[in-house]
Amino acid sequence: MSSSMRYVLDKVYLTYFLIHLPVLFCVDLVPLYPASLWVPPSSPLHFLYELRVYYIETYNDQFFAPPPAAIPSFFPLFAFLELVFHLPVSLWAIRVLFGSSRAVDDGVKEGGLDGRAELLLLVYGIETALTTATCMYETFLWDPAVVTAQQKMVLLGGLYGGYLAIAILLTVDMYSRLLKRLNTTDIRKKIQ
Repeated sequence: MSSSMRYVLDKVYLTYFLIHLPVLFCVDLVPLYPASLWVPPSSPLHFLYELRVYYIETYNDQFFAPPPAAIPSFFPLFAFLELVFHLPVSLWAIRVLFGSSRAVDDGVKEGGLDGRAELLLLVYGIETALTTATCMYETFLWDPAVVTAQQKMVLLGGLYGGYLAIAILLTVDMYSRLLKRLNTTDIRKKIQ
């Protein structure tokens, strides 16, 4: 892959993480906050409650609907993963990807991720693809009397589908970059 393509992909990933971070804080992690901070109308983060109501009313996402909506047994684990894995990796990735490109003599930008960064982003991509695909499969199975086919298409094709596409792209890209590194190392060892 050319350095200009790596540069473009790194900027796509940076944009993803810049969007993902507010989604984490304003949507995904909100149920982990003390209710007194965001539920009562006088609470300092009440806008998060209003955002949640809007999201549920607009998209009918049953993962975020209040009881009696059944929350799948895996969903609290996924929320925990977002707190202990997605959040720190997202903060780290923004810093690394923001400074990962540098100009070279011919004016082309070259990606500056090292092997450790590519490995962590590979793990992140695999984990994100698997958890997103699991949520998409569960969404597909939701009762049509509760979530219409049109609502499912918006959730699957728009909201969750975008996350899955980026996660797969990130996984394939980081795998390719790491494989190139390993092949280069193997060739050097054979020459010596």
